[in-house]
Amino acid sequence: MAAVNDIILGTALAAVRRSNSIRVYKTDANGGVREVQYEGRWMGGEPRNTVATGKIGTPLSATNNGFDNIRVYYVTQDNTLGEAAYDANTGWYNGLLTAKNYEVAPYSSVAGIFLGGQTILRVFCQIPDNTIQEYVWDGASTGWTVGSNYGPALPGTQIAATTWGSNPWHLRLYFQLEDNTVVEKCWDGEGWNPGQLCFNTGVPRSALGVTSWGVDGASLGIRLYYGASGDVIREKAWDGQGGWYEGGFSQQCMPGSNVAAVPLDILRVYLQNGTRGTAVTEFKWAGGWDIGFAALPPA
Repeated sequence: MAAVNDIILGTALAAVRRSNSIRVYKTDANGGVREVQYEGRWMGGEPRNTVATGKIGTPLSATNNGFDNIRVYYVTQDNTLGEAAYDANTGWYNGLLTAKNYEVAPYSSVAGIFLGGQTILRVFCQIPDNTIQEYVWDGASTGWTVGSNYGPALPGTQIAATTWGSNPWHLRLYFQLEDNTVVEKCWDGEGWNPGQLCFNTGVPRSALGVTSWGVDGASLGIRLYYGASGDVIREKAWDGQGGWYEGGFSQQCMPGSNVAAVPLDILRVYLQNGTRGTAVTEFKWAGGWDIGFAALPPA
C-alpha cells in the first residue's frame, strides 16, 4: 500500500493515446509527475518513471503528436509554467516553455494542445489577475509568445482544452466563471467566440477534463467530464449535431478527484474513486460504461 499512497489524494491527471497505447500522468506526494504506460498491459508509475517535478499539488496537462512528440505541462515551485518534453529521437527533456518563467496564479490550472498534427502548441493557464491567458508556440523561429487573454475566471478554476482539424484548426477551451458556470470558447479559424456550452456545475472549482475525435458532422465527438455535487464525475456530450446534452457517464469519486480522458476508438476516463486508497481507476466505454482497470500502477 505504501507505493499506492505515493500518489496524492486529488492527484492531477492527464492522458494521451496513440492507437492502442496509452500514457497517463499523475502526481506524487513530492510534486513528481509520474508516467504510467499501457502497451498491452499497465506498467510504470514508479519513482523511476518521473518525467518532471513541479510544486506539490501541481496541475497537469498532456498533449501528443502520436508518440513522436509528447508535452506535459505543470506549475513549478516558483509558480511559473513548466514543460516536460518528449521527442522520439531524444527522450524526455526540459521544454523551452519552462525557461520563459511565465508567472501563473498559485492556484492556476493548465491545459495544453498540439494543433493539426504539427509541432504547433497552445497552452492555457490562469495568471495572477485571475484571467485566463494563452501562450503560443508556432515554431522555433518565434519561440514561445503571449497569445490571447480570455478575461476573468473563478480563482482556481480548472481549465480544459481540445482540438481537431487542420484547415482551419478548431479549438475548444473550457473554464469556470465566478458563479460556477462552465463556459466554452471556440476558435474555428476566424477568431475566438463564445461556444454553445454554458452550464452551472453547482460546485466551485469543479474537475474538468475533455477529449474529442473526428473532424466534422456526425464524425465529430466531444466529451467534457466535470465534477458535480455529491462527489460525482459527470459528462456533457456533443456528437456533431443537435447541440450539447447530458451524457451517460456518472461515477462516484473521492472528494477532490480530478479527471482525464482519451478518445475513441475506446473512450476511457480516469479518476480516483477510493480503490486501494489513492489509486487511479480507468473506466471504458464499450456499448456501456464499465471498469477498464481498477487500479493503475503503482497500485
